[in-house]
Amino acid sequence: MELDQKRIEDGIISEVASTIMRDDDLYDRVKHAVDARIEKLWKETAEARIRSEVELAISDGFEKSYRKVDSFGRAEGEPTTIRAELEKLIGGYWNTKVDRQGKPSNGYGADMTRAEWMMTQLVASDFQGEMKQHVINLGGALKDKLRGELHQTVNKLLGETFNVRSFDDQNTNRSDRSSIQPPQAPAS
Repeated sequence: MELDQKRIEDGIISEVASTIMRDDDLYDRVKHAVDARIEKLWKETAEARIRSEVELAISDGFEKSYRKVDSFGRAEGEPTTIRAELEKLIGGYWNTKVDRQGKPSNGYGADMTRAEWMMTQLVASDFQGEMKQHVINLGGALKDKLRGELHQTVNKLLGETFNVRSFDDQNTNRSDRSSIQPPQAPAS
């Protein structure tokens, strides 16, 4: 007996297909697996190809030569590219004269470009932050020193005014006098 491999494969495929069609759970699992495989193949090949084609089209678009037209559609000026026009706009933006607030101006006080103004603002902001911290540090040191000096002065004044050995005096081992100086006469 001769086996026909093609007939056997067709029979298996037919049996599997009819089994899958009868079993809804199995059908859903196979459908999900097939969809996942198609999605994976799409991401691996089609999306990468589309991305590269879009990037190429954009790059070519920036380099493609064109001429500006007036409101009637007549060509005017020399041929240019989008890249060249963008470079002019960006250069013009940073080279525009501005006033002290950074607003474009041609009048009095417009003595720097927007690029110079921006750098000045960045440097001033950084300098202001550094100076603020330095002033805070100096203020803290001055406060601590002043507090120490005031404490010593008040202790000295209290010691000269009240010749009594207080509890604090005993703990710090001060040798203040414990009598009233000079001796006072009794009140009459």
